[in-house]
Amino acid sequence: MKLTGVFVIETGVVNRGDGIGNIATVKKITTPEGIKVFFSPVSYKRALWNALQKYKGWSKPIVTKEGGVVQRTGTIIDSEEFDFAGTMVAKPKYEREAPFVVDNGISINNYFGDMEFMTNMAISKLYGEDEANIINKENFYGIYIMPFGIEIDRVGVQKSDIIAELTDKEYKKIKDKIDNRKNKKLDSNRDKIETLYEIMEDYFSLNIDLDFDKFSNIVEDIEIEEIIKKENKKWKAYISIYIILKKEERKRRLKELLEGMGELSKRLEGSERNLTPFFASFSLDYIAPKYMLLIKDYLKKKINEGGYLDTKELSNKVKEFAQKEGKRIKIADYLTYNQVVNEIIEEIFQES
Repeated sequence: MKLTGVFVIETGVVNRGDGIGNIATVKKITTPEGIKVFFSPVSYKRALWNALQKYKGWSKPIVTKEGGVVQRTGTIIDSEEFDFAGTMVAKPKYEREAPFVVDNGISINNYFGDMEFMTNMAISKLYGEDEANIINKENFYGIYIMPFGIEIDRVGVQKSDIIAELTDKEYKKIKDKIDNRKNKKLDSNRDKIETLYEIMEDYFSLNIDLDFDKFSNIVEDIEIEEIIKKENKKWKAYISIYIILKKEERKRRLKELLEGMGELSKRLEGSERNLTPFFASFSLDYIAPKYMLLIKDYLKKKINEGGYLDTKELSNKVKEFAQKEGKRIKIADYLTYNQVVNEIIEEIFQES
């Protein structure tokens, strides 16, 4: 099962580019229709993770710098962010493809080179100086469209392999632990979780301090298989992990993610940049949000005409489009957003 969606967001500059001299640039891209401003999926998701950690109590992920690159290195048990965002560690090889994907938020209206001239003259005068530093900023305000998708069946479910190479010295260092794990009887989820994180510590050089009793309450089932063998004069470890969280935990995570997306902002240059959609569409029937094309065409037409963006009219057009294809779409605005999210959550978990 997959949930697709399209958000329409009215906001200013969300991402800055690298800058040119003393000019703070906007992120922009050339299209057949002109120069568009965009914000990246990374920027959007980081704002979302920060907000959920701050306001919903989500756990920060365990991170490591194995192979020289900082990556998330825990599991779906210890971090909601890890659950939705996944990871890709090169060495030891450890991957989880993200169930939650977002595309660039791209403006409907074009960028026409608007600039803002700024100085710190007021602060300089407080210091007794009449000279000021000057900065120019590219400026923009407009309508962005952002599609996304969530693989519902993979939320709260993890199937991953860890593949690690060990020297003789590294193997000897953890051999006793490996032997103990082979002989250890894992009778409860708590025992399995503790063993899993002991394995993570061994292969990722981590020092993990978690409340295993707390986490055992959210896990439905967990399976671990650890195989060590020598190949080409090197020890190779193959660890298979399967985790499924309880239904209520999966429901909580998805609901809080969608609610967080419906009330989101990002701090930039001392101000709050809105990322809350004024129009949102969701579907459990489409494998890709092709209805975005209709939404985009409607918005372009209205902007070019200088007309009022009638969300009721747009809502009817989108629903008619889906109905002709024998599919369902739910529409929300800022007033009905949480109500629609509740309906989607109930539908998903009633079927599961």
